[in-house]
Amino acid sequence: MLILVFAAATRGFAADAPAPEPLVMHLGALSLRPTVFLDAIGLSRSATTADSISTSFGRIPLTETEAESTASVRHSRFMLRSELPAGRLKLTTWLESDFMNFTPNQRPFRWRQYWGEARIGRWEILGGQAWSILRPNRVGITSDKDTMNTDAIEPAYHIGLLGFRARQIRISRSFGTYKAVVAWEGNGNLLTKVVRDSNRQHYEAGAFGGRFGGRGVNVAAVYSATPRLHLITQNYYSRHAVYQAIGGAPAGADGISTIEGAEMQLTKNLEAYTYGGLVYATHLKDSGNRLMREISFGVNRKIPLPAQHAVVLLSLQYSRMDRAIWSGQSGTMDYLMYRFRYTFN
Repeated sequence: MLILVFAAATRGFAADAPAPEPLVMHLGALSLRPTVFLDAIGLSRSATTADSISTSFGRIPLTETEAESTASVRHSRFMLRSELPAGRLKLTTWLESDFMNFTPNQRPFRWRQYWGEARIGRWEILGGQAWSILRPNRVGITSDKDTMNTDAIEPAYHIGLLGFRARQIRISRSFGTYKAVVAWEGNGNLLTKVVRDSNRQHYEAGAFGGRFGGRGVNVAAVYSATPRLHLITQNYYSRHAVYQAIGGAPAGADGISTIEGAEMQLTKNLEAYTYGGLVYATHLKDSGNRLMREISFGVNRKIPLPAQHAVVLLSLQYSRMDRAIWSGQSGTMDYLMYRFRYTFN
């Protein structure tokens, strides 16, 4: 009901306004594209946790606690993309930061991504901190855009989604509609992935091996059933590495994870979505998480402001999650999130 009220309240705002053109600055052959957004996120949840607006899924309370509300603008972000062509070689850099560092006695500012990429012909090499190639994409394999991070408000994304940001070196090559990539991460993991993009469909399959016997395989897809309906899926099986899935599984445990979802473009600037995800970890220690699940429903309303090179995004999301540990205890938490985002690009 809240989603329907939200959609009706924003109907008609800039419904036919074109998307703003990105702001690009040129210094000779070098092009710079800055993007900044102010993100004001609020939430009301049915339990009291130590979290801010980013949820620690694997630590939600196992006993009944009081409800609470909180809000923050710390998810606001600055991004800068640069491109420099040099004959057949094209150099790209990406910087991305936010204020989500919650380490005691440290400043809230942190770098999310910082990497450089060189492209020549069908070959690409990237070095720096970027999304692990376990994180699925909507198109291709790039780390600055088209990652399948879901459309959820939650800064921690969603239970069941794979991969985290990591320092890495990756090499990739295009083969028509296919692209293959191999990456070595600073934590010792060696990963590989093959993706296929064709006719608004994206498919990928990947595997990795790491220290202490950790290894896993996953498949993911974004399937456009119609131009307005997109179905997403990712499924993962691992030995000693289910921790690679968002949720809070203990390090060293075997397990599986999955996330399934649907994203519906109701109008040009109004989108609704729903996701369901789970992580299951094998028995490693008595107090470890055994099962974590989440289901979410939400809506995003865009209001383009072409004259200001900006877009306003209004969002509303409801989620329910639960977790169970091997000693037998379990807990459930519901929360409602709401967001105002002003993006200047």
